[in-house]
Amino acid sequence: MKLFILPFDHRSSFLKILEKPNKKTVEELKNIIFTGFLKVYETYKTKKDLAILVDEKYGSKIIKFAKENKIQLCLPIEKSGKEILELEYKDLKEIKKIDPDYIKVLIRYNPLNIEINEKQDIVLKKINTFCEKNNYKLILELLVPPTEDDLKLTTNYDKYLRLNRTCQAIQEIQETIRVDIWKLEGFNEKGWKEINKMIKNKSQIIFLGRGESKEKVRKWLMESKKIKNIIGFAIGRTIFIDPIKEYAEKKIDENKASDEVAKRFKYYIDLFNK
Repeated sequence: MKLFILPFDHRSSFLKILEKPNKKTVEELKNIIFTGFLKVYETYKTKKDLAILVDEKYGSKIIKFAKENKIQLCLPIEKSGKEILELEYKDLKEIKKIDPDYIKVLIRYNPLNIEINEKQDIVLKKINTFCEKNNYKLILELLVPPTEDDLKLTTNYDKYLRLNRTCQAIQEIQETIRVDIWKLEGFNEKGWKEINKMIKNKSQIIFLGRGESKEKVRKWLMESKKIKNIIGFAIGRTIFIDPIKEYAEKKIDENKASDEVAKRFKYYIDLFNK
């Protein structure tokens, strides 16, 4: 199994790239990203390997098209831009109307934040119960930001502490819910091996791009290829942010922008498959 996701479920962060954000403009830009995805999808042999991750707020038409054309759909169900996990859908039964292939949840979880994590665990259990009852697969996007104490210990949290905190977070979350696919920030090969030791229940892994440079994401990808349990990636901003900005600034047209999205998406797919 492989899974290459083009994620453009960004909501609060998406608005920051626009001078005068409005729903119509955001929908237009997301449609350009989706068109870029389609340009890869239409010529790609193993279509079941490809998926989109898009929100209902700005991507309802895209979701409808994806469902009608049997394109794998991942649906985010968390509220955007929240430090503590909150659900976008008050009644999770609303998700059944969309019927995605995967439910995606983003959580910021540092094991040192005990009280915050106890609150988030309640939400995770609710999601887990819903997924089990309705047979939905769960992608958990785990971000492990540093606490103030972490930053006192080191000026390079990414290098010295993030791996340890991530392993701890995975261990704790697995005691609360079952995760089908972990969506994690990148590590080197040694780090991924440590992560793999923590993963239970035959869960698999994809890595995210975190909006990093092409060079850094390429490095993460090359390291991830060495780990059997890593089945692909979800790279978003690294792929679409520059073409979208250039289009918004009227430097390139819609077709050129979607071509560039397609080119970048295919670049990482080819690199993973090589």
